[in-house]
Amino acid sequence: MPPETNTILEACDIKTYFPMRRGLFQKLYGYKKAVDGVSFKISRGETLGVVGESGCGKSTLGKTIMRLIEPARGNLWYHPPAAERAAGENGAANSGGPAPVDFFRIGARADLFKYRRKFQMIFQDPNLSLDPKWRAYQIVEEPLIVHGIYPDKAARLEFVYGLLEKVGISAEMADRYPHEFSGGQKQRIGIARALALNPEIIVADEPVSALDVSVQAQVLNLMRDLQAEFGLTYIFISHNLSVINHISDRVMVLYMGRVMELAPGERFFEKQYHPYSKLLKESILTFDERSREKFLKKFESNELTHKEVSDLSIADKNEVETSGDYCYFNPRCEYKTDICLKKRPPLVEIEPERFAACHNYIKLAEVK
Repeated sequence: MPPETNTILEACDIKTYFPMRRGLFQKLYGYKKAVDGVSFKISRGETLGVVGESGCGKSTLGKTIMRLIEPARGNLWYHPPAAERAAGENGAANSGGPAPVDFFRIGARADLFKYRRKFQMIFQDPNLSLDPKWRAYQIVEEPLIVHGIYPDKAARLEFVYGLLEKVGISAEMADRYPHEFSGGQKQRIGIARALALNPEIIVADEPVSALDVSVQAQVLNLMRDLQAEFGLTYIFISHNLSVINHISDRVMVLYMGRVMELAPGERFFEKQYHPYSKLLKESILTFDERSREKFLKKFESNELTHKEVSDLSIADKNEVETSGDYCYFNPRCEYKTDICLKKRPPLVEIEPERFAACHNYIKLAEVK
């Protein structure tokens, strides 16, 4: 695969399946297709927002990219920086190599360990992702010890305290345990831990969903500032379209493990070319202010009733068999035609840099 100057990551047909078993002897009877053929590219310094309802495969995709879950198939090409490629072409030693590397095909533990420094993750719930027995500075220090960075303890601690200061945790607070911090402060510690190894790519899995709205804005602004300072590339996972709109350069919509739409952020929110994307946006924006506020609270806390979900035309995932080669969204789609039951719609470029997986996207193009 030839290197592309500005591309840092290229996912090709990623599939993650979970075995389904039943009976006394747990006999295998099929596979749950949590991620089913996802492909995309990300440029350096870009934020790709991944959005969809609970259970659509967002978090599984993020963990698969990190290889916390192994994929069933697919490729994930990491493109080293131009400087590293140039060094490789000149024969000099470098950590990235002269050509793109398929992260999913790295088998040797030492090689995988090396590349893990380039990929880091911010987890959804800081209460679960921070060790309660460790102080804040120890949580951030641990990756440096594991990877042998800053062997001198004094220099290492100086770096750790400086990093915590950068995310808003003072030196006086760095000796505290996680339970002594607020939710927003805990997430800042998680961000500092992700930054400790100087990564190029950060997968942020619902990093603000567990926080109050006022704190969400502070953390999002912090992440944008850090991105500008360190040249980070984000894969930002969220069910909240308002959050996605605030931080994303491009938006990728997932439904039942498949990409429904992929588009630049501003253009996505102006017009949608997939029925599911349209319904997601309308579910947030078509209420009066009081109803919208009430709905958002229920949506974010997963308290919507089955009727409310059905009224929004969001499919009950138990009603749809995910083993067929057809459009999974067709049971709730107002634009469906016969072909939707017979053939899976491919993800096609319908405008420059804009993709949709819909046989009938032209009908949506005509909707004002």
